Amino acid sequence: MEVEEKHNDHHVETYSDDANKVGDQEEQRHYANIDEGFDPLEIKRIVRKIDYRLIPILSAMYCISLIDRTNLSLARAANSMQMQKDLRLDIGYRYSIAALVFFIPYIVLEIPSQLGLRKFGARWWLGTSVILWGAVMIGMGFSNSWSMLAGFRAWLGMFEATLFPGAAYLISCWYPRKSMAVRNTAFYVVSIVISGLSSILAYGLGMLHGRNGLHGWQWIFIIQGVITVAIGLLGYLFIVDFPDKAHFLTEEQRDIVTTRIQRDRGDAVVDPMTWAKFKSYILSPRLWIYGYMFGSSTVGSYSLAYFLPRILAQMGFTNAQSQLLVAPPYAWAAIPALTSAYFADRIRGARSIAVIVNAVFLIVGTCMYSQLPVAQKAARYAGIFFAIGGCNANVPLVISWAQTSIRSQSKRGFTAALVVAWGGVGGIIASVVFMEREAPSYPTGVYLTIGMNVAVILLCIGLNLYYRYQNKRADRGLVVLEGSPDFRYQM
Repeated sequence: MEVEEKHNDHHVETYSDDANKVGDQEEQRHYANIDEGFDPLEIKRIVRKIDYRLIPILSAMYCISLIDRTNLSLARAANSMQMQKDLRLDIGYRYSIAALVFFIPYIVLEIPSQLGLRKFGARWWLGTSVILWGAVMIGMGFSNSWSMLAGFRAWLGMFEATLFPGAAYLISCWYPRKSMAVRNTAFYVVSIVISGLSSILAYGLGMLHGRNGLHGWQWIFIIQGVITVAIGLLGYLFIVDFPDKAHFLTEEQRDIVTTRIQRDRGDAVVDPMTWAKFKSYILSPRLWIYGYMFGSSTVGSYSLAYFLPRILAQMGFTNAQSQLLVAPPYAWAAIPALTSAYFADRIRGARSIAVIVNAVFLIVGTCMYSQLPVAQKAARYAGIFFAIGGCNANVPLVISWAQTSIRSQSKRGFTAALVVAWGGVGGIIASVVFMEREAPSYPTGVYLTIGMNVAVILLCIGLNLYYRYQNKRADRGLVVLEGSPDFRYQM
């Protein structure tokens, strides 16, 4: 008997010629049995309770996170570019630097933030982070120089680094893999739809221009900062911690939750992060592929979040019209996002296909809004719908796919942080390559966005083929995936 073992925490392979299992039956058994022995109605009641306690507050927190990190462009456009005049953001690359500096601490602190989440608990860790960045937002409203504004943006990135990877990891601890994409997408989509209305809120707050000696852009930061602090305080009341500490469930209900997770992927028990695990995780090519795909999606989402008012203004719309026209594409984004997440969870093998379809939407939409003649306003505006729908549908899909393709709580926490850190890289790229001097077509940013997402399509195809190959080998007993004989990659 030939045996070869690779001992590491991210991929354990065991080859043997004495295993000849009927793989398809084993895989079907694995998917069917996570609910075996439980009352289906009781499971529905438990899942509903978890949904009501977890998703709304996380959505509210991420919604205000998106508003706070991307409202720079709206504040800049308010009251005939008053902030640009006050802080001299028109000089050199000052505006781009102020937008970009957010992402440096955001990227660096993603992985360390996950350690604090487990140590202090989701309620205190996430709630406190939201309150602190709300205070930073209020401070931004009193900036008297561009460098002061940039400094506040760096602090904002530091505190916001905790939320998205923490929320994605927390969701993965509560739900089996077959439910993860819809929950991640629901939490994310509610956030982007409401944050899309931030342009209308910013327009209204801009009308406070001159009140109490403050300009409209200052009111935008201050009022949104106050709202952020209020949401952080609500987080202390409503965020649920991990299943083993869930006081809103009975002991029997907690057992059902952990048993379903254990049957689904065998990692309901917390495993501590060690240096050996960290090294094995960070050397896993698959995790970096997911990170790249996530970053490619956020290049599209951040570029539109930061520059959409300018893009619309250069189509011939007034500043007021541009701010109001920002909202509809984000409302539309809920449709492709929820649809693709639904099919990704319900149809085996559909995760990669959904990511590919959304990447195509992003590519086509980017070409439309950037390359069509300026006179074709309606067609260019339609392209914005395609682009925003595609990139924002892929953000939760990619991180869900990553979380369903690995095992162990330490690895899921690390993966969430690594993938979201790549989102910060996408934000930096968007801040740099969409250059004012190239407006309104932004060729550098447009071609890079298209090229990166063509690569996403190719990587999806490659991962799909690799996973199919590895699953077939596992079905024949030739390999143990992720350290569990029952585990299969999801495609």
